[in-house]
Amino acid sequence: MTAVDVPLPPRWGAFSYPNYRLFWAANVARVFGLQFRFIGTGWLVVSELDRSPIWIGIVGLAVSLPTILLSVPAGIVSDRYDTKVVLIACQATDAVLSVLLATMIVTGTATIELVIAWSVVVGSLAALANPAQQALLPRLIEMRAMPSAVAFNSSVWNTMAVVGPAAAGVLIAVVGTGQAFFVTAAGSALSVLLVFRMRLDPVPRRDPKESGGMFEGVRFIFRNQLFLATIGLSFFTSLFGASYQRLLPIFADDVLDVGSIGFGAMEAAIGVGGFLGTLAILKIGAGRHAGVTMLASAASFGLFIAAFAGSRVFPLSMTFLFLAGFSSSLYLNLGMTLLQLHVPDVLRGRVMAVWSMTWFLSAIGGLPAAAAAELIGTPLAVAIGALSVTGFAVCVYMGAGALRRPIARPAASASAAAG
Repeated sequence: MTAVDVPLPPRWGAFSYPNYRLFWAANVARVFGLQFRFIGTGWLVVSELDRSPIWIGIVGLAVSLPTILLSVPAGIVSDRYDTKVVLIACQATDAVLSVLLATMIVTGTATIELVIAWSVVVGSLAALANPAQQALLPRLIEMRAMPSAVAFNSSVWNTMAVVGPAAAGVLIAVVGTGQAFFVTAAGSALSVLLVFRMRLDPVPRRDPKESGGMFEGVRFIFRNQLFLATIGLSFFTSLFGASYQRLLPIFADDVLDVGSIGFGAMEAAIGVGGFLGTLAILKIGAGRHAGVTMLASAASFGLFIAAFAGSRVFPLSMTFLFLAGFSSSLYLNLGMTLLQLHVPDVLRGRVMAVWSMTWFLSAIGGLPAAAAAELIGTPLAVAIGALSVTGFAVCVYMGAGALRRPIARPAASASAAAG
């Protein structure tokens, strides 16, 4: 079998593999619980602890900065140790920490200092867990099912971003903030049980001399056009392009004058577009022209957001947000699929750690975006950030021949058996 003569994926894609079904269910439980943490943390800071909204940003940075700073060194853990064990340890600890914070809230002993310290530890755990989760994926399926595996994983986040906040808001209103964190703990605990049930072949511990040092993954990325361009797109999207989501309340209130209902509708338009973009991966897969498709989608994303920033007609703004959500989901999921298909196993944890790190840069990018909005106005600041993504995609197309040429898929892996 040649590198391009790859069998068609099984009928049900990644769901054809028993271990992946457990993995996906574990993701549903974990991500559902995380929505309660996302909503509950903001409500805890502003309502329970009676702090100003700026402290929400400080607590958010307390989570994001450790994740960003520790992702690269944490990636080597996934390359040298059993990723299943690493993931179980991280999620079990996360469940314990959620119970601890919930108990402090219920007993009235939580303080802003404790919440910030708790957030730093949680962010550090995320730095360990994210690359482990990505590195575990190829052990669950054959590579021919990777596009569907990435799409199904992404659909969990898209769906729970709508379902989770609504459920969390109702629970907080009915029984209180602390109970939201008990739900987070329950979601993490259930995820641990499901991951534990997976039956995987043991992975021998790798010799550190064989796998290289902490920054070997970074060096590999900079030597490889496909990886540098793909991760670069995620970097630009998080740092510059994603700022529009943090500034949506200003558009709803001052620019479009649609209030909180309009704000919710705009969030929903992005979410629906993202969900449909994820489903499109199931149809498109990671074909030979995935590189060009990814760059075209990234360039389109920037143009759609710039058009949204210039629109003053609400239905038209909703349309541009829907298209932006669709295109961003398409190119980011294609990017993850390409990385998973082509990264060497010995470097998978470290390379995927860098990819995961870029997701959290939006917490950093929101600060300069807000400052730019103060100086030149929100619509212009958002348009400039979005067009930077388009500009980067065009530059990559011109300079990275590896993405313009047809991309040969690697031979199918036989490491996972269908059920």
